[in-house]
Amino acid sequence: MTRRQWLHTPALFWPAHGQGADLPRVACILNSYFPNSHADVFMGRLLEGYRLDGVSHRPRVRVASMYVDQFPSNDMAREQAAEYGVTIYPSIAGALRMGGQKLAVDGVAIIGEHGNYPRTARGNFQYPRWKHFDQVTRVMREDGRVVPLLNDKYLAYEWEDALKMVERVREMRIPFMAGSTLPLTWRRPPLEFPRGIELEEALAVSFSDLEEHAYHAVELLQAMVERRRGGETGVAQVRCVEGDEVWKLGISEELLRAALSRRVNPPPPDQGQKPQAILVRYRDGLKAAIVNLNSQTRDYLFAAKEKGRREPHSSCFYIQLYLHNHWGFMVRNFEDLVLTRKPPNPVERTLLATGVTLFGLESRVRGQRWLDTPQLAISY
Repeated sequence: MTRRQWLHTPALFWPAHGQGADLPRVACILNSYFPNSHADVFMGRLLEGYRLDGVSHRPRVRVASMYVDQFPSNDMAREQAAEYGVTIYPSIAGALRMGGQKLAVDGVAIIGEHGNYPRTARGNFQYPRWKHFDQVTRVMREDGRVVPLLNDKYLAYEWEDALKMVERVREMRIPFMAGSTLPLTWRRPPLEFPRGIELEEALAVSFSDLEEHAYHAVELLQAMVERRRGGETGVAQVRCVEGDEVWKLGISEELLRAALSRRVNPPPPDQGQKPQAILVRYRDGLKAAIVNLNSQTRDYLFAAKEKGRREPHSSCFYIQLYLHNHWGFMVRNFEDLVLTRKPPNPVERTLLATGVTLFGLESRVRGQRWLDTPQLAISY
C-alpha cells in the first residue's frame, strides 16, 4: 500500500480508539483527571497506546470503567470517557462491578496522585490511596475473585496504612504492582548494577516539592542499592535537613559532582532556593542521601561509590520533562501485570521507599533530627 492509498483508506478499516472488545477489561480509580496529572499521562497511553524508543504500541487491555474522586474546572475525565465509550461510576464498587452484582473486570489501576487534598502536619498530601485500595480489595474479597492491581507511587500517607496494604496483598495473594515511574525510565548513560555489587555510599538528586518529587528519587535510589551484596536488610535511621545545614552533613562532594555531571536538561536559574536532604543509614552500614536541589537540576540523578573502584558510577534517570513518555513503561508494566499476573518489582521496595519518605518528613517536623526506624527492618 502506498502512502497516498494509506491516507485515503476508509475509516471503516482503521482501528478503533484502542478499545478492542476482546481485550481484558480494567477499571481505573482516579483522584482527579486534568492536563498533565498522573491520571492524564497514564490514561492517555492506556486508552490510545504509546511509543517507546521509536516503536508504537497499541493497547493490550481495555478501559471498561472509571471512578473519579474529584472533577476540577479543567476536568478531562468526562470528555475522555465519552470519547472512548467508558462509563464513569459514582462508586468504586460500581466501577469494579460495572453496575452489576459481581466483580466484572480483569484488573484495576489506582492512580492516587494529584487533586485538591489537604496535607498532614508532616507535609504529606492526604491522597486517598489506602481508602481506594481498601474499597477495591473489599470488592475482591466479597466477590471471591482476585485480579491484578496497580497502585501508582507510594503506598499511603500513614505508615500503618501502608503496612495494612502490604499485609492484605500477601494475605489475599493479589498480583500487585506499586511505586514510581523513575526506576523504569531511561538511564543516561545506561547503568544497571550486577547483583552482589559492594557499595560504600550512594546518592540521588531530585527537584521540586520534597513530598511529591523527592519520593521519586527515594525509590530510584532503592531500586539501585537493593542489588548490593547481601541483598536488602532495611533502614536503621532517617533524617531530613533543610537549608545551609545540608552542606555541613558530610554528603560526598565527589558523588554530588558525578551526579550533576549527568544532567540532560539545562538547570533552572539559581534564585537562592534552599537545599533539602533526606539522609539514610542502612542496617548493613551503607550510607545514602536524597538531595533535593531546586536551584541546580531539573533531572533525577544518581551516583554511587563501589568498593575498589576509583570513579563513581553515575547516571541520569531521564523523564523528558513535559513529554512524559517514560509513562509508557508504567503502562506496559500494568498491561503485563494484567496479562501474566506476575508483579514486575518487589512490593518490599515500595514499602521501604514509602517508609523512608514518611519518616524523613517526620524528622523534618521533629527538629530535623535522626529518627530510629526499627519499622524499616525490611529484608528482601
